[in-house]
Amino acid sequence: MKPTKLEKLIIDAIKGAKLGLPDWSAIAKAEHISLDYLQSRVEWMRKVGMIK
Repeated sequence: MKPTKLEKLIIDAIKGAKLGLPDWSAIAKAEHISLDYLQSRVEWMRKVGMIK
């Protein structure tokens, strides 16, 4: 399964974050999406094993 643009953004944010903790609110604002939606995508990606 190929990751979507948002999923790639989440993966890159995790890889590039200091201490593995990205600034989710800044990412959501930059991408013009709600923080709740972004966090739900992160949780879904964890459940399916795309990220840890």
